[in-house]
Amino acid sequence: MTAPLPPSWRDVDDRPAAVPDVPGSDAEAFYLPIGEFQGGEYRRNAFAAGTAEEVEALWRLAALTPGHRVLDVGCGDGRHLRALASRGIVGTGVDVSPALIDAARAATPGDALEWLVGDARRLDAALGDRRGGYDVAWSLCQGGLGTSPVTDPEVLRGLAAMVRAGGLVVATFFSALFAARHLAPGDAFDPVHLVHHQRAEVRGPDHARATFPLWTVSYTVRDVVRLFAAAGLAVVEVRGVEPGAYGRRRPGEVGLDDPELLVVGRRGPATRGVDASA
Repeated sequence: MTAPLPPSWRDVDDRPAAVPDVPGSDAEAFYLPIGEFQGGEYRRNAFAAGTAEEVEALWRLAALTPGHRVLDVGCGDGRHLRALASRGIVGTGVDVSPALIDAARAATPGDALEWLVGDARRLDAALGDRRGGYDVAWSLCQGGLGTSPVTDPEVLRGLAAMVRAGGLVVATFFSALFAARHLAPGDAFDPVHLVHHQRAEVRGPDHARATFPLWTVSYTVRDVVRLFAAAGLAVVEVRGVEPGAYGRRRPGEVGLDDPELLVVGRRGPATRGVDASA
C-alpha cells in the first residue's frame, strides 16, 4: 500500500506554514466544543441569515412536497427543518452537539420534527433502524461533511443509506478553487489534500467570544462526483452557491468565486448524470 502523501501547508503569501495535524477518524469531532459554546447563539452566525432563501431553493432542488421525510445531518439549531415544517415536511435533525440539539428543541413548536444527538460519521448509532426511511437527506454548510478527508466518504455513505431507493442526497462542499484564491492572513491551505485551516472567532452567550481551530476539506466538481459515485449516488445536479444564495446559479453553473459547491445525488438509477472523468 502506498504511504499517504505528506501535507504541504502554505500561508497567504505561499510560504510554508505550521498547522496541527488534521483530526483523524477516531478523533472527537472538532466541531463539538464549538457547538457547545454557541448553543442558542448559533442563530447569530452570519451564514444563518440566509436560511429563508436556502429553504426556498432546497424546496425546488429536492422536489419537496408536504409529507416528505427529510434528514438533516449537522443540523445546528435546526434552522432549515424548522422553516420547512410550516410546509408540511416531517423531519429529523442530527447534530453532534447536545447544546445545539437543545436549542433546536427549544425553538420547535409541535411534534413534526425530532432532534437527535449523533455523530455524522456514525449515523447508524443514532438512526440504524431508519435506514431507507427518508425521501431526502442532506448535510449543509459543512455541518457534517468537509471536516476530515478521512471521514467524508463514510459520512456520505451514511447519508445514502438513510434514503429510500430513488431518494435524494443533497450536500454542500467548500470549493477548492475559492479556498486557494481567497486565503486570508492567518489561514493556511494544503494544496496536496485541499484542506483549509483557520482559527475562527465564535460568539457565544453573554457576548462571550472564543477562538477555535477549523479544518475544512475543499473539493473540485470532479472530486464530489467521484465521492457521490463511491457512495452509490448518481449526481443529477451541481451548482456553485454561497450561504443565502443557493438558487443564484443555474444547474451546472460553477463560478471561480463561488465559496461552495451544492451537489444533488440520487440513490439508484438517475435520469441524468455528470461524467466523473470530465
